Amino acid sequence: MADSPAPGESLVKREPELPAQDPIVSRSSSGWMLVCALLMTGSIAWALYDEAFGQRPWKSMQREFVSRYTRYLDSIKANAGKSETEIKDSPEYQKLDEEAKAAAQQVQPEIDEIDAQVKLAQAKLDAVTDTFQNQRGRLTVINYNVETSTGSARERYKRQAEEKRQEQVKVEMPTDDGKSTQVQRFNYAQLEKLYEDQREAKAQGLARKAVLSKTPGELARKRDEYRRAAMVSVFVAFARW
Repeated sequence: MADSPAPGESLVKREPELPAQDPIVSRSSSGWMLVCALLMTGSIAWALYDEAFGQRPWKSMQREFVSRYTRYLDSIKANAGKSETEIKDSPEYQKLDEEAKAAAQQVQPEIDEIDAQVKLAQAKLDAVTDTFQNQRGRLTVINYNVETSTGSARERYKRQAEEKRQEQVKVEMPTDDGKSTQVQRFNYAQLEKLYEDQREAKAQGLARKAVLSKTPGELARKRDEYRRAAMVSVFVAFARW
């Protein structure tokens, strides 16, 4: 039989009594929430204003400068073009320009000749490079086998190396006038010499061209520097005006 409640005990469990005035139950917090939300909104608005305007007082000055300088550039645009023309028509500029052009004309025939020679050397290089590099690669492999083998195998690789050096290969070479091509045969030594000769011819031609172009280039830079300096002076004069 189940145990029966002791005398004086109730069968219904009573909940603990709540305080008569519980602040969570008896009072509404909506007013405080509204005040906090308004304060947060005001703080965000102030932060945005302070970031955009309060801490950057120079923005208005920047806008004013851009506006004024734009009007200034528009006002001198026509005079600037006229002033550049006047500078180029000045005796000083004309003298510098004539010296630069005369120096360029003096060396131009030789430069044209060098350009033609460099162009022909490059064409011959283009024609021979692949064939030469292929032969050199094959010979390198055979020479490696010679160095790493012994006995009869080494002698066999030596003979192969000599045969590869004497092998005649076809190359479609440009003629000296550069207007056509003709098939020629070369062994390895001839290929190597042709390749190195054309590289040297190209390098010498470019070096000679650089020497010839030095004086005309310096005179042209001197002329252009005079024009730029004169233009700066014109702009400064307009700004002061």
